[in-house]
Amino acid sequence: MSTQPIEDSHHDEPLFPMPPLTEQALRVAVRSLDLSAAVRFEEEFHRAWQEAVQTDSTVPMHTFLHRWGVFVALRRYPERARRLHELEAAVAEAPSIEDARRASAEIGKLLDAARREVAA
Repeated sequence: MSTQPIEDSHHDEPLFPMPPLTEQALRVAVRSLDLSAAVRFEEEFHRAWQEAVQTDSTVPMHTFLHRWGVFVALRRYPERARRLHELEAAVAEAPSIEDARRASAEIGKLLDAARREVAA
């Protein structure tokens, strides 16, 4: 497994500014990043909407928007997205549990950075 740094934000410019956590803004961002993810976005949006109506709660929609905000934050930086993909493959193909744990820990750091970006 590579020992490259997690991310160098000085050299990895975002493809676009972080969109607001709204359905429409995230839909546009997801569609521009990954068309197959855009299909999942629509399916999950409809499930979250149905659950929100059935439970009379906004929590399903807030959860949905946060989850997809993190997705966008992870992938709007090309180097961060490339590293995430590399680490996911490293976990799947790890020759040992230790290698899988190291790659998983680095994925966790990428997720933490994306969550901070969404919360900002």
